Amino acid sequence: MPSVTVLTSTGETRFQYTISTPTSASAERIEPALPTLLFFHCFAFHNVFHSQFSDQVLRKFNLVCFDLRWHGETLSDIVPPKYGQEEAAEDAIAFINALQLPPCHFIALDLGSNIALQVAVKIPQQALSLFIMSHVCLDEVPDTLEGRTEMYEIYISDLPNANIDVGVAFTQYAFSNNMSNLALALRDSCIVIDSKNWSREHLEEYRLISYEIFRSRKALPLEALSRISCPVKLIHGGGSIVYSISYTEAFMQELQEAGVNVSMEVIPYAPHYLCVDYADVLNPMIYDFVVESLQRKSNAPLPTAPLEMVVSPWDKMLRDYGWNPERKHELDDDDFVVSYPTR
Repeated sequence: MPSVTVLTSTGETRFQYTISTPTSASAERIEPALPTLLFFHCFAFHNVFHSQFSDQVLRKFNLVCFDLRWHGETLSDIVPPKYGQEEAAEDAIAFINALQLPPCHFIALDLGSNIALQVAVKIPQQALSLFIMSHVCLDEVPDTLEGRTEMYEIYISDLPNANIDVGVAFTQYAFSNNMSNLALALRDSCIVIDSKNWSREHLEEYRLISYEIFRSRKALPLEALSRISCPVKLIHGGGSIVYSISYTEAFMQELQEAGVNVSMEVIPYAPHYLCVDYADVLNPMIYDFVVESLQRKSNAPLPTAPLEMVVSPWDKMLRDYGWNPERKHELDDDDFVVSYPTR
């Protein structure tokens, strides 16, 4: 997969990125005549959008995703003293400029929602629409912050099997402790890379991206939110054990007070990382929202679906880590083992 190097106030970063087009799972560049969807991934899972990049309908468009700093194969030269939503947005804007991306439809999940929102406020002309799943755009909830603090302190401790304890806790956070076969393959493929990025030699990077960026985040004032010039869709997972529906409703109310065109949907039973196993419900929502946004701007005909079946750029890797498209849940087998590598 290609990479691009940018220089920002927090140092030099080489961003690894993925471009999928109707004809290529891993393209060098976008198709300029097609709309572009720019994806901002969640914490710890740089390949979480597999189910979107393998969707026949969404692959009518250009799909672009980049590994956030200290995720995946993205590398940076220094560890800055501070790395919050503003610095992460500065990185994202530098990436957008380096690739010379046209105005895009932003698709964001969890940590990515905070970054995408900040970008939409900083350069509103770049965001044609903003589709936010499981947002973390308001001040952190006290109970959730307590949980994050506990996980961080365990991870950096010298306690035996600390990383296993954190892995189990994070499984509850992301998937409400209900891991499908695909979710397990995503986790197992990411944990190898995450363990390298957040090894004992890189605990400061882990602190910044796993804890401080969540702990220090602040809700944007109404004046800043009022700069958003595109429609916004909020998606909440009804099965999330991290944030209640009131958290999403509060954000929607703030956007409404700022004069933003915002709507909200709830996917029953879906966990916080809802895009993995609820793609059959979610992907049509993404497509319809993008199409509605396009039709507001132009009556031009929509692109047609690819003639052949498409695969995601992470397809082979996930199969190597045990993903079987024929099995939705690990419990479909008589025996199963959940394991975490030791640190």
